[in-house]
Amino acid sequence: MDNAKRGDVFMQNIIKKGKDWVKLSVNQKVYSLSTIYSAGYVFLDRVYIYLDKDNKGKISIWLYPKNKKENLEKLGMEFYNELLNYAHYSSRIKVNAESTKMIMQRALFSAAPSLVHEAEEKEIQDLIQELEEEEKSETKKKK
Repeated sequence: MDNAKRGDVFMQNIIKKGKDWVKLSVNQKVYSLSTIYSAGYVFLDRVYIYLDKDNKGKISIWLYPKNKKENLEKLGMEFYNELLNYAHYSSRIKVNAESTKMIMQRALFSAAPSLVHEAEEKEIQDLIQELEEEEKSETKKKK
């Protein structure tokens, strides 16, 4: 089988086309609902979107182009590319969350050094309160 035919078979398995729509099937274990929403948001000016979920954890994404001359296969593949883009973005956000938080804190604290003292005081008060609550719960358990 040559590459063109393999590509056609591949396309038929992941993209289903109708006269004026294209349906994509996405595994929710691979792409979160927020990733699907993010990718869909990018396409709102070009398509109407309908989402549905089956019993197997697959999300069906129906795209109805606003411009009837839109190439449906290309539209579907562009949507898949956008899914991958937002999945990568979301994973990077999670991985870099602690570093981003630390950078923001340093920027804020360098702009207003008094915030450092206030943050330290709040953290101390929170720790004291937490210890007191633990002590109360241990005292109740002993009774």
